[in-house]
Amino acid sequence: MDYESTAKKILQRIGGRDNVISLVHCMTRLRFTLKDESLADDEAVKKTKGVMGIMKKAGQYQIIIGNDVGMVFAELNKLGNFSSETPAKAAKPKEKQNPFSMLMDTISGIMAPVIPAIIGAAMIKVLLTLLPMIGILSSEGNTYNLLSVMGDGAFFFMPVLIAISASKKFGTNTYYAASIALIMLHPNFISLMDTAHEAGETVKFLGIIPVSYASYSYSVIPIILAVWSLRYVEKLADRITPVVTKNFLKPMVVVLIEAPIALIVLGPLGAICGNVLSDVVYAIHDKLGFIAIGIVAGVYPFVVMAGMHHAFTPIKLGMIATTGYENFICIGELCSNMAQGAASLAVSIRSKNKDFKQIAGSSAFSALFAGITEPALYGVTLRLKRPMLGACIGAAAGGLFGGFFQMKCFGIATPAIVTIVQYVEEGRPSSLLIAALTILLTVVVTFAATLIIGFEDIKDEEEDEGDTSLPSSVNTASPAPLPKDEEIIVSSPAEGKCIPLSHVKDATFAQGILGKGAAVIPSKGIIQSPFDGTVDVMFETGHAVGLTSESGVELLIHVGMDTVNLEGKYFTPRKATGDKVKKGEIILEFDAPEIQKAGYDITTPVIVSNSDKYADVRAIESDSVKMGDTLLRIR
Repeated sequence: MDYESTAKKILQRIGGRDNVISLVHCMTRLRFTLKDESLADDEAVKKTKGVMGIMKKAGQYQIIIGNDVGMVFAELNKLGNFSSETPAKAAKPKEKQNPFSMLMDTISGIMAPVIPAIIGAAMIKVLLTLLPMIGILSSEGNTYNLLSVMGDGAFFFMPVLIAISASKKFGTNTYYAASIALIMLHPNFISLMDTAHEAGETVKFLGIIPVSYASYSYSVIPIILAVWSLRYVEKLADRITPVVTKNFLKPMVVVLIEAPIALIVLGPLGAICGNVLSDVVYAIHDKLGFIAIGIVAGVYPFVVMAGMHHAFTPIKLGMIATTGYENFICIGELCSNMAQGAASLAVSIRSKNKDFKQIAGSSAFSALFAGITEPALYGVTLRLKRPMLGACIGAAAGGLFGGFFQMKCFGIATPAIVTIVQYVEEGRPSSLLIAALTILLTVVVTFAATLIIGFEDIKDEEEDEGDTSLPSSVNTASPAPLPKDEEIIVSSPAEGKCIPLSHVKDATFAQGILGKGAAVIPSKGIIQSPFDGTVDVMFETGHAVGLTSESGVELLIHVGMDTVNLEGKYFTPRKATGDKVKKGEIILEFDAPEIQKAGYDITTPVIVSNSDKYADVRAIESDSVKMGDTLLRIR
């Protein structure tokens, strides 16, 4: 895969750098927060080489890449240096959800970035089971103990990892959040609470406020609630502390207010919520027995599609921390993973498309041996539809078998063939055989069902050599040539110093990724229309505007670098999306001095976003321009 080319095409097809608020990635997905999802061309994104599919969930525009996601993410950040911070003010109102869905979405979104650390620690735990089993490592030596600490560290200090992720989700200070988690896990606090609990006593804050007993290691929900409340505490502390004392007084006020709230109210409440959630899930298992495992295994792909699978992680962690094993969700998840791999393997063998055969084969290997199923799910089974049915049938069969023979999971490593040892129960030699047979049955049934059901093969499609990687809504056909000596004039929308686009301190603009043009360093906070035309989009934050002239020139005027982070502060739009404008009309005003005081560069690129439709886009050679002066000549 050409990672650079894929990144450029993705960025252009989701509406450009300016449409991206933040970007993170998980094991297989790029997770964009976009200012306006309607600017993204879904079909064009799906057709991008290297993209397996898209998902829109919980305010995120998710692009499924597969195992190469890290490489594409790195190339995207070279183009935009995108923030991983979730803005406090959403660009677009979210859909209304019931409280349970909101909770699941929040937990899932916070858990996703933490998963790699959990998997790393879990795999060390798998080694600690495997190596003594084959006689390579003694369970009594220092090496074993050190490896045990390495494998347990991420789980014991889970609230710290969650606090970091939650701070980005809720837009709070990361270090405040982490410090609250560390307070909850401080050895002296744990010892104090354990001693009081064993003695049947209650710890009291200030001598009168009881602190309920709860264990926060391995926990998730208590710290999520604490970090959620932290954003309000930060605002309160900011209001009540004098300006001259903020550097030292505000941090103290934040901790003095937030720590008691976390330890006295939200921590115990979160522990109760976690227990209730776990009780509800396992009540289903208790009611239906092994049948429930078959059902979970069969429907698990759709849980993954909904982005909700990470929400089960704290439930699994809590069960393993309490009982030492988990015998419901983990079993269904293993069977689902194996089924996705087996279905992809069947497609790989049956497909006549050489490229798709390779994709299906690598997806099968990834799912079966590494437990990474999204390439198989989005790139193969869901794409072809019928193999998804085969995978559901096989997963349900495996889940019923494993559940009937009381299979258990003692770790939380990604369910796969290479992690089968986490299903081995001490003192029960048959547990390894049961796990192996569960996997084998799942694979065989899925493979056979997929071949029997069949699928419509992917036909070879030659890549359009004329692909400009622009959204399909843009007419990429070559325009009729302008008459000899005729050119289109674009006037300067601002007054100030004129500089070449290549001098702009932003690679996306400087390299012409979004189009050709020029830049102006404004001396006045006024943007006028450079021609007669229409306002295609006035961004809610007011920092940028897209225009189309009557002659078809599409123009982007972007006031400042990274000024989207101001969230509209200091910007006053005078026109709205869809408005007709005349040359010289004021379309936007901004407070340049205040923007500069806030630390932002006010250099304003003026970009012809459909530059490819013209033979030449040339900026004037001048050090300064006034509003109405010629800025660009287009032929």
